[in-house]
Amino acid sequence: MKNTKGLAPLIAISAILLALSVGSFFLTPDRAFSENENRYLQLTPKLSWDNILSGKFMKDTENYTSDQIIFRDFWTASRSVLQRAEGKEDISGAYLGADGRYFTKVTDDSFDWAGLNKNAGYIRSLFDANPGKSCTALIVPSPAGVLRDKLPANAPYYDEAAAFAQLGDALGGTLLDSRETLAAVDDPYYHTDHHWTTMGAQAAYGLWAQATGHTARAYGLTEATDSFRGTLYSKVLLPDSVYDTVYYAPEIAVDSVVCDGEDGALYDLSALERKDKYELFLGGNYGQCVITTGTENGKHLLLVKDSFANSFVPFLTGDYETITMLDLRYFRGSVQELAAEADDILVLTEITNLAASGEYFKLGK
Repeated sequence: MKNTKGLAPLIAISAILLALSVGSFFLTPDRAFSENENRYLQLTPKLSWDNILSGKFMKDTENYTSDQIIFRDFWTASRSVLQRAEGKEDISGAYLGADGRYFTKVTDDSFDWAGLNKNAGYIRSLFDANPGKSCTALIVPSPAGVLRDKLPANAPYYDEAAAFAQLGDALGGTLLDSRETLAAVDDPYYHTDHHWTTMGAQAAYGLWAQATGHTARAYGLTEATDSFRGTLYSKVLLPDSVYDTVYYAPEIAVDSVVCDGEDGALYDLSALERKDKYELFLGGNYGQCVITTGTENGKHLLLVKDSFANSFVPFLTGDYETITMLDLRYFRGSVQELAAEADDILVLTEITNLAASGEYFKLGK
């Protein structure tokens, strides 16, 4: 018979915490938003016959119990510590890489090859519908694709070279491949977040300028904060995770930024007081942002983007008088009408985001 006497204190503590967790559903108000995870949480499910019959009530209830459990972050961190102690290097969909780097796990099986091909076709059609304009697709490689040597040994990862070859077949000379450019940057991506650093974005701007006949402007970068832990940290919550430093170019100023009809800012310094410090760049994501730069050359850029473009766009402000940014996840207007008004078109998105997106059909509207 096993001796479980030594486990008694642990069992007792677990029982107490479990009781508190159950009681929290009745004694504490629901949390609507998790700043750590940067997402809205499931609130109390609505009980109705339609929701019961459709299965929505049970699904929402399952999400509710997971989202609203007391000490949620503590449980996540504890689980990650135990899994790492067991030697696991794949936790909650994140690889624990070298030098304190975390990477999103993407394998050949999970990467959406058909989605990549379909969305590349939508981009090609947009460009073909706008002849005579400078049209460029800057598709950003994934962090693990550039920093492959930082992945755990033998960690499965999708064939990014094959993905870029597929993009090349679809987009031809409009594709701008920044893999070599980013590989030459000392710190192209954050350690605990999926985005590129400002240094990575600035290097990609130089590549874009060279490819499109612009003269790249050099800007000095200033430290905004040295206490950033990003989206991948939120998956594992390991207490000894490194902190990233976020840089920006405060010398870049514009006349106005209007995002979804509201006044915005190229650099939102209030984000430095929040968990997601990447929101320093534009304050986050919006369906449509119009930047009036103060550069008087009459040129208008349409930029179809994901969040990688937020730290990239300040470097473009010396090249265009007006920049219209569209995030297809939130934009509901006509892309074709805006494309007709623009002088140049740039699509900027990270490659796994492009493959997984179900929004690129909007380029034809």
